[in-house]
Amino acid sequence: MKILFICPSLEEGSDGVGDYARRMSSEMIRAGHQASIIALNDMHLAAQQQERIQYDRGLAIRVLRLSSRLSWSERITLAGNFIRLARPDWISLQYVPYGFQKKGLPFGLGGSLKKITAGIPTHIMFHEMWVGITRLSPLKHKLYGFFQIRIAREMVRKLNPRMITTSNRLYQLVLENKQISARVLPLFSNISFMPKDAQFADSVYKQLGILPHERQHYVVIGLFGSLYPGCDLESTIRDQYLAALAVGKKLAFIAFGRIGAKETYEKLKAEFENQVTFANLGELPEARVSTVMQLLDKAISGTPRQHYGKSGVYAAMKLHRLEVLTSSWSSIPEYDSQISDYNDFLEERDPEEWSTQYVSNEFLNMLVNSNSKATVPKLT
Repeated sequence: MKILFICPSLEEGSDGVGDYARRMSSEMIRAGHQASIIALNDMHLAAQQQERIQYDRGLAIRVLRLSSRLSWSERITLAGNFIRLARPDWISLQYVPYGFQKKGLPFGLGGSLKKITAGIPTHIMFHEMWVGITRLSPLKHKLYGFFQIRIAREMVRKLNPRMITTSNRLYQLVLENKQISARVLPLFSNISFMPKDAQFADSVYKQLGILPHERQHYVVIGLFGSLYPGCDLESTIRDQYLAALAVGKKLAFIAFGRIGAKETYEKLKAEFENQVTFANLGELPEARVSTVMQLLDKAISGTPRQHYGKSGVYAAMKLHRLEVLTSSWSSIPEYDSQISDYNDFLEERDPEEWSTQYVSNEFLNMLVNSNSKATVPKLT
């Protein structure tokens, strides 16, 4: 099978949807299929720059990166030429409105893509859809959302996709509310499970002041990624400190990844100075992130529980068999009960079901079944 992904950007490490398309493509290739990618609005390239090959874990992937500085008509022409040469069996649009247009209003996207995808079975993956999804949303978000909904519905009408997916139950419900029928294809972990680097692990314990024979006397928790202002890390750390104390253990906290609000980290460190041991490892390569996750007893999620299904970091924690502690909550009253039930399901999934290989196989099965049944999602 030949699959061509279309996404906004392919700047490695700077665009989550592009990273997703690249990793999915490499899994397709490993499974014996052919995969290529077009980045249609790459803001990280100069106008005349293009890139033809990218790599994921040693595998070469044919790509076409088109700068956002080129005219839209020129990009569509170049993309059309690439599609004709690739002759894909499927085109998979990885949709996120702000990726295709900086204000999140990609008017005409569906019509433009129809010109270059006509006759080829199409799939749409809604990574994001529109803002203003709840009655609690600010008026500005509701206004933007009004136009973003029109754009999404028009795109579905124009492309007439054979299959539509999204990453989580919340988005599925929101799409259904606007008569767009989608299946859930859960995200895979953005960090592979890799062999533990023993030497690096020892250096982490050294930063925490934990001697090898003392490890069993500690509960080690960690947060991977950004420290969002809305996260109630203070309460989470206090609760975990008291829980560790109750069983005669000490608490250690590791921050790793792009921490973001460093002042929040320093404030927490000062507040728990005599109670909790802290270490900030900063950004790390994937293999070392996996090692740190294997050192943890529990992981803290900076993502609100309602949005677990759209978090690659949450998927990484589950792949690494970690108990996930919630530090943020964002009520969506129209959908809270259904999301809660779905999150219970996510928490019980087998760790291997969060792997790239498992999710890519699920995606391939969906494509095959969709082809055999020749079903088309209905938009009313």
